[in-house]
Amino acid sequence: MRQELDDLLALRNGITPQTRGRRFEGWLNRLLSQSNLAPRTAFRPDGEEVDGSFVHGHRTYLLEAKWLKDEVPASAIYQFKGKVDGKLVGTIGAFISMSGYSQDAVDALRVGKNLNVILFDRGDIDLAVRVGFAEVFGFKLRQAAEKGEVFIPYEVVPDSDVVPSPGVPLTVVVEGPGDASIIRGIAQNLSRSGTPTRDLHVIVAHGVMGMSHIAEAAAQARGGDVLAIADSDGHLTTIPHLDMLQGQNIESIIVDPWIEKWLGFSSPAEARQVPRREIPHRVAKIDVADLAARDLEFGRLIKILSA
Repeated sequence: MRQELDDLLALRNGITPQTRGRRFEGWLNRLLSQSNLAPRTAFRPDGEEVDGSFVHGHRTYLLEAKWLKDEVPASAIYQFKGKVDGKLVGTIGAFISMSGYSQDAVDALRVGKNLNVILFDRGDIDLAVRVGFAEVFGFKLRQAAEKGEVFIPYEVVPDSDVVPSPGVPLTVVVEGPGDASIIRGIAQNLSRSGTPTRDLHVIVAHGVMGMSHIAEAAAQARGGDVLAIADSDGHLTTIPHLDMLQGQNIESIIVDPWIEKWLGFSSPAEARQVPRREIPHRVAKIDVADLAARDLEFGRLIKILSA
């Protein structure tokens, strides 16, 4: 299964972006079969196409999987949610995007009143290859029931095969993939300069509205310290609901107005125009000591990252 997924990622063996989506559906069907989830491929009730369904714990769940060239927009999620809404009361859907989610797409679903869709990203599927789809889905389903959260990544669960490093580990929760690249790059900068850094794990929340739930889940599952980093975007002063998590080693940094300023960008939109592979090169050019002296929040981050 791993080799087949790697082939899909790298577009090997004659796979094209146009054929990858259908090939992925077949691969996903086999992944679910390995967990004895009785997957059913695409069907058309009343002319309405549904990618499939599966059975978990004697309940049937609807399934939709996307692997697009671009990130999945909120409209695609809401289209699937409409299909779920039209089924038996209490029906829940699983929506998988291997190409990520567009800005604010996940937060748009989070603020809805009727939460009946659970979201997966590429990281969830990568881990499902190792631990089984049933394990990943069961974890996400319970988190959704307990916290009312549509997206909590399975990667908050520590890998039992990895021996923990000495010292107190640090989990950093960020809004998007670009932010994750920046934080990892800053930690690498510190290591290259000879500054000891903490055992670091970065988790993408796909938006700010679910960060407190993900931070709480990470604190419960991984232990150690948790840091949530969000942009102020000119108005945000606190991460929603984070102040309600009393007695846990969770703190936050609000970067005003956005984290991309540390790389010299004038806006997040400008940063998104730059290929992601170039972000580490930009981060490597940061004068850490100078920026830490000039920027209070960057200075706090450096202290937290340092062992």
